[in-house]
Amino acid sequence: MSTVQRELNVTSGLRMVAPARYYSKVVKFIDAVAKEAANHAPTSVEIFSDSGHWYCRVRRGDEKTRPMGPYTKQQAERIQEARRMLIAESGTSRIMFE
Repeated sequence: MSTVQRELNVTSGLRMVAPARYYSKVVKFIDAVAKEAANHAPTSVEIFSDSGHWYCRVRRGDEKTRPMGPYTKQQAERIQEARRMLIAESGTSRIMFE
């Protein structure tokens, strides 16, 4: 039996177990409040140019994130679309606004 076959036989009986996650009530409360607040203000992902460099940022109501970049215009457009898709899937509760 080769070494690879022996390794496969040894590891095939094992299964991966995810670590236990423990959250306090405060963390659960903060997550719930963040998700609720994220649904009230309209969110947009905008790109803008500054001295020939392109940047991307997320805006929710009067809040906005720090600009990401500099990028080329094409890269900024790709990031804008990717951020829109992520926000559509999971909302803005995990985004850090200034």
